[in-house]
Amino acid sequence: MTLNFSLVAGLALFAILPMPRSLRAQSFDSAWTIKAGSFAGQRIAIDPKAASRRASRFWHMSDIGGQKRIVGWNPSRLPARVAFRQGRGISESDSVSFWQILEHMQQDMGMRLFEPASLSADSDPDDLIVVDTKPLTSAEGLTLVTWSSGGTLYDARVYLRAPETLRDARVVTHEMMHALGFGHTAAWLSVMNGYGGGAKGLTPEDVAYAQVALESRASSEREEMWVRLALAVEREPREAVKSGTAACPNEQVASFAVDSTRQRRRLSSHQSVTGAMSCTNK
Repeated sequence: MTLNFSLVAGLALFAILPMPRSLRAQSFDSAWTIKAGSFAGQRIAIDPKAASRRASRFWHMSDIGGQKRIVGWNPSRLPARVAFRQGRGISESDSVSFWQILEHMQQDMGMRLFEPASLSADSDPDDLIVVDTKPLTSAEGLTLVTWSSGGTLYDARVYLRAPETLRDARVVTHEMMHALGFGHTAAWLSVMNGYGGGAKGLTPEDVAYAQVALESRASSEREEMWVRLALAVEREPREAVKSGTAACPNEQVASFAVDSTRQRRRLSSHQSVTGAMSCTNK
């Protein structure tokens, strides 16, 4: 049976403001003031190259015609729905612990990121973060995400080694950050540090870089909206434009362009839990 638990109400959703041009082309000495959450008011230096370089890719980037965009959920689609796969032995206590960890993430970020959802036994829908358990040989967790060529993340599949792993704050936080589109980094102390070590929860740098990414996604979402509106206008019948009447409700004419290019990427296994290293180390 799938167990759903409501999140604690009253989390602050920080305002998604228009992205200034200076943010689109950050220099090495740029800084971000954390808008809300546990670290609100702290000013963090932002280095886009450190966040997106190949060896330390906290930000995954899509590329359309030379235009790079940070991969992630569009802010308008947050909170992302999260559901457990049925029949995996996840107890009510496991679920409560898991949602408490997610609640702490949301308090650190200053916004609602997740909300509970249900999942039928034989369904595998998009637009959902599905939490599942499966035997993993050298990791406590593995996350797969799907995004369009424009960088819009559609869904995620989070696999944890066992039901009790849902109680491990570091593993859950790490994998759910992957589910939001973020990768590993070695550029700062982070819950996303891989291959041993790292913080046990979100750090101010994690929150700052994540908020910058969400701000960037908000800008990308607005740009995509105007592009699709322009395409819709171009596809209207000329007769309708000349006469001033509305275009007929023909799907071929009125529907927006849909990007069907989807990429399922193996973002990570939780490599810090290998050999003698464990993310449960205190």
